[in-house]
Parts: sequence; C-alpha cells; structure tokens
Amino acid sequence: MSNFIFENYSNLILSVEVLAAITGVILYKKHSHTNTKYFIGFLCYVVLLSIVGKYTYLIKDGILSFLEGTLLNKNFWWFTLSWQIGAVYFFSWYYQKTLKTELNVKILKYSTYIFLLISLCIILSDLDAFFKGSFPLISIYGSFIILQCAFFYYFEILQSDAILSFHKSVNFYISTAILVFWLIKTPLVFYEMYLNKDDLDFVYLNSYINITVIYIMYLTFTVGLIVSKPEDD
Repeated sequence: MSNFIFENYSNLILSVEVLAAITGVILYKKHSHTNTKYFIGFLCYVVLLSIVGKYTYLIKDGILSFLEGTLLNKNFWWFTLSWQIGAVYFFSWYYQKTLKTELNVKILKYSTYIFLLISLCIILSDLDAFFKGSFPLISIYGSFIILQCAFFYYFEILQSDAILSFHKSVNFYISTAILVFWLIKTPLVFYEMYLNKDDLDFVYLNSYINITVIYIMYLTFTVGLIVSKPEDD
C-alpha cells in the first residue's frame, strides 16, 4: 500500500482535483449568478497547474530533455508561483468579494499586498532556492492570509442570521476545507529538508499526511458544491 501511494502520488492527487473541478463544471449553472462561479474557475485552474507541473516527467529522455541540467529541471518554481502565492492570492480576492464587513475586506486586502511584497523579497533574496526548493516562510505568511479569510467569514456568519443555515452555504465548506488544509500542511514544510530515500518511513509518513489533507480539502469542496444552495452576492 505504501509503495502504491508513493509511486502514484501525483496521479492520486490529480484525480481528486479533477473530481472537484468536474463537479464544479457540472453544477456551474446552479452557481453561475454567485461568486461561487469564480471558485469553480479556480478548481479548473488547479487541475491545469497540476498538469503543467508534470512537465518534469518529460525531461529525462523525453521531449523536454533540453531542459535537463537547467534551472527549470525541477518544478519547485512553478508550484511556488502558482500554488504557494497564486492560490493564496485567489482566496484573498475571493473572500474580499464575499465578506460583507468593509473593515474586514480592507484588512484582508492590505495584508495580501504585504504578503505579495514579502514573497517577492524572499524569492529575489535567494533565486537559487527558488528553482531548487520551496520557501517555508512564504507558506507561513500565506497561511496567515488563509486564516484571515476563514476567521473573518466565521465571524461574520456568527453575527448574522446566516448561522441558522450555514450548512447550506458553499463558503462554509470552502472556509473549513482551506483552514484545515493550511493548519496541517504549513508545519510540514519545515520537515521537507529531511526527506530522503534513506529514511523511507518518514517519506511515507509525509506522503500519507499530504495526500490525506489534500483529499479532505477537495472532497469537502466537492460535497459543498453539491449540497449547498446558491447565495445572492
């Protein structure tokens, strides 16, 4: 079982991403007059970024063999830009359109500007690491933005009548999923430096945790899209 998960790791993740995206596309008409349509677009974007990130499989003895030995030999740079920064920016933008309290929106907006500036400085300060590894600090600062998104949302529904029907809101499922994912996933980035083939038990454990939180997140997205009722924005 461990070997199966390890050998098919990226395909297993892609499968649940595709499931969430297809569910969103099928139910697009249901949510087409709400902000949820942007979230469905994001799910499709995630599938695309995962597929593009697989370009590394085509480098060794493949059609992209000319990239072997170059800075683009690894895909760390791609996921840093498209996920660590891109996904965080999307959720910030999405919640700025979703939140009702002007102060919360302003705090989230300017916090995101600071996050983008810090991320740019971190990358420019170590361009070599940008192509050869991930940046734990970007993940940490990004998690602060996600925490703001979720907590502002929860705070607003607790102060309104929406609390009576929270389980019918797709944003409740989105907030819960991203909160759980970032709270569990962020601390793991500090241990990535210890991943090596000499300690397969740790490699397998890391893979188990990663794939579990990813499945929880995208399955929660999927369920939320199905059971929720469209909300007027």
